[in-house]
Amino acid sequence: MEKPVLRRDIQPVGTIINGRQMITFHDPYQLSDSGIALDATSLPILQLLDGSHDVRDIQIILMKRQRGRIVYTSEIESFINNLDRAFLLQSEYFENKLNELRRDFSSRDNRLPIHAGKSYPSDARLLSRSIREIENSIHHKGSGDIPDSIAGIIAPHIDIKAAQHVYVNTYRHLKDKRYDLVIIFGINHHVQDGLYCVTEKNYVTPFGEIKTDRTFISELKRRVPEGTLTPDDFGHKIEHSIEFQTIFLHHFLREPFSIVPVLCGSIHDLISQKKDIFSDHRYCGMVNTVNDLIGERKARTLLVAGVDFSHVGLKFGDQLPAEVILPQAHANDRKILSLLSQGKIAEIYKNALETQDRYHVCGLHAILVIGSLLKGSHATILHSEIYDERVTKSAVTYASLLLPPPHPQSSGNPAGSSGAPSIPK
Repeated sequence: MEKPVLRRDIQPVGTIINGRQMITFHDPYQLSDSGIALDATSLPILQLLDGSHDVRDIQIILMKRQRGRIVYTSEIESFINNLDRAFLLQSEYFENKLNELRRDFSSRDNRLPIHAGKSYPSDARLLSRSIREIENSIHHKGSGDIPDSIAGIIAPHIDIKAAQHVYVNTYRHLKDKRYDLVIIFGINHHVQDGLYCVTEKNYVTPFGEIKTDRTFISELKRRVPEGTLTPDDFGHKIEHSIEFQTIFLHHFLREPFSIVPVLCGSIHDLISQKKDIFSDHRYCGMVNTVNDLIGERKARTLLVAGVDFSHVGLKFGDQLPAEVILPQAHANDRKILSLLSQGKIAEIYKNALETQDRYHVCGLHAILVIGSLLKGSHATILHSEIYDERVTKSAVTYASLLLPPPHPQSSGNPAGSSGAPSIPK
């Protein structure tokens, strides 16, 4: 391997094993049968695996740092080879394994709950009991006027264990309500070739299987502009932002209902180039097509966005620890939430352009989509919380909101009405 590159989608994790400081890795694809742990002294080598250095470069840099102590190229090559065998490098070996996973996922009719047993109980009875116990403990928690009719939900996608009370206190407002269709907009935390990734695979939860509306999805694929959708649905395999929503939808909603799972891709390029997303043919095509299909169906439809807000601190590429940035980030969150409560979606994107998404609002894309589809809906804010990961000097903020149908006099159209929405300029 000429200039090795450590995979950018894996997360090094510092830990202590038998009294030694070690580095393990969180691999979202869980490719290695056995985990790998490295001594913390390996960190300088890992930092050099950025595609800019070959083995000879690494040897020279390490010898300089160690004041001339000899570092053999054979040792470096062996170290790199071990990383590659553990699928930690962006290499042909890794790509072959990933393609194998892709083919396997493509052949399946169902999308399995891969975070069951980790982020929530895999046993249906234990999961149901856990949700009921949380619900009983927070029955009166919440703020604002709860709308009688709920057309949309904005909920977190942070690990359920970190925000279980927020999930439950948000989704409990759907108890015994009936919807024919739930369209879920999640966030793909990995790079995808297309602005949206849609799957026809049924989502499995510990409670059973939730069918996708394949007719809706087929029409969506046929109508949206070229380049709007990814060529396949592999993004859904490991992504949690939709999976977590299906758990609570399945628990609280009366069946039967079907879903349309949509992963929203990164809009960083649009923001960095200061382009108007509401003029992007893919974005407008997606929103208009979804709205038209809802109108044609005249079904009872719920829109869900699984989003988190600010991601700040060392873990997310900031030079300063989260505690320094959090006051400004939380103020930015409050501005977004205020604009959501006023139904001012265009102002939310304007704010992202002005700040250049300084606080890495992970759910921005899905927020814009659900806001455009429910244009004019004034959201009720239930929660605004912070998960402070002090070990990494990083933090994630998250919130939850309920959206009623837009006012009849709104320039947008409520879910279930006919006609295309007026995308804000």
